[in-house]
Formats: sequence, structure tokens, C-alpha cells
Amino acid sequence: MSDPHAAPADQPKELFSSVELREFDAADTEAGRAIGKMLCILFIYTVIAMSVVSAWTAAVSS
Repeated sequence: MSDPHAAPADQPKELFSSVELREFDAADTEAGRAIGKMLCILFIYTVIAMSVVSAWTAAVSS
């Protein structure tokens, strides 16, 4: 099953320092907020455009 003569596994070294991890976290938070705002704006635009087109269609078909 396991080789009793195998060399012990080395502890993996950390890829990023704690400062870098905090910077990544801050950047991810900022990007998440920007994406959320963009999605809200696009949703509001879509609702307004749909309302205008619906009113226009109703006015033309009457």
C-alpha cells in the first residue's frame, strides 16, 4: 500500500505571503462590487428599454 522506504513528504511552502493574500482579498472584493453594480445598471436599463418598447408597441397597435 504505502512504501515504508519512501522519503518523507516536504511541507509545501506558502505560495503567497499574508500581505499578498490581503491584497488579493481586497482586489476580489472591489471586483465583486464593480460586477454587482454593472449587473444592477444593466438590469435597470433592460427594464426601462422593455417598458419603452412595450408602450411603443401598444401605442402603434391601437
